[in-house]
Amino acid sequence: MPYYPEQRHLLDMTVIRRQRFLPEDAVGRVEVRNGAVVNLRDVVARGLLPSRYVIVEGARYFNLKDPAELSDLMLVEVGETVEVKAPLAGRAGQRSKRLLSPVAGVVALVADGRILVQVEPEEITLEAGVDATVVGVENERGVIIETFGALVQGVWGNGKRSIGSLRPEPEDGIESLYGEDLDMQYRGAVVVTRRPLRSTGLMVLEAQGLGGIIAPSMDCDLIEESESAPGAVLLTEGFGSIRMSTTVFGMLSGLNGKQVLLDAAQPERWSARRPEAIINPTSRASARPPRPQANFPLNVNTQVRLTRSPNAGQMGRVVSLPKAPILLENGLRTLCAEIETLTGEKVVVPLANLEVFGR
Repeated sequence: MPYYPEQRHLLDMTVIRRQRFLPEDAVGRVEVRNGAVVNLRDVVARGLLPSRYVIVEGARYFNLKDPAELSDLMLVEVGETVEVKAPLAGRAGQRSKRLLSPVAGVVALVADGRILVQVEPEEITLEAGVDATVVGVENERGVIIETFGALVQGVWGNGKRSIGSLRPEPEDGIESLYGEDLDMQYRGAVVVTRRPLRSTGLMVLEAQGLGGIIAPSMDCDLIEESESAPGAVLLTEGFGSIRMSTTVFGMLSGLNGKQVLLDAAQPERWSARRPEAIINPTSRASARPPRPQANFPLNVNTQVRLTRSPNAGQMGRVVSLPKAPILLENGLRTLCAEIETLTGEKVVVPLANLEVFGR
């Protein structure tokens, strides 16, 4: 029985179809029609997320025995708009104590010692992100778009999305941009670094106004910091201190200056969506390129990537696929493949620790 390993795409030219949908709980409308040609900055759908309500415990905050006394302490009226940290209620005197609003919104109700604040609805605009053609429309949700270009999928993203020019890092590394005047070619650019991402690199992302960073790896301690960064961060290899593979870096370096959509989606267990970079070509291919192959079986001579230590991040070729399970050093007996790495070393790797770069 064939084995179908995890698959990521690394393609210099392919047909790419993607959904551009509003969140399920949003109320919106589609701005384009089926068959329309859209540019990367064109808005394809708009929507509003329904307002939520936040309960502020006023009586508990002021230690009131009678919740009705909160009305005498109110500094705003029902129906009044308030900003974040605006005073909602308070006591006068030298030791004044004030209750601040945790959100921006409208005071909807004051009752039973509680203040109900209705949060202002969030407006959402969806851009195409790439030069593409609309090939499907779902009313009030969004569109399906199709484009041609290069596709590089990673293993982790910080949940952000950026659009900019693709630029390799300076010779001295991305950290060399910190504290210096930025070369204008990097302003708003998506920068590719072959080195593991450090905290200084995230500081550069914010301080120098980069659009995003494509890095091979980073320490897991930087997850929270990267999620709060203003730009997109995509990892091609994983967590730890792994350098970017020669194959991936060579492909990205060859696309220097091209427009890229960096969709650094956070992987979800039950979703096929991957963090990825979609790079539009400067011109359309003369012939329609092939679509990515899905459900790629593992065979002899298949090019694979090793995903677990001690060989994490290495590329190699399947030499053989033993039919019987193999006893590993940790005592587990499992199906494995014999892999010849780019250095010529042959290693036995569990099938679960292999990944195919889809073509």
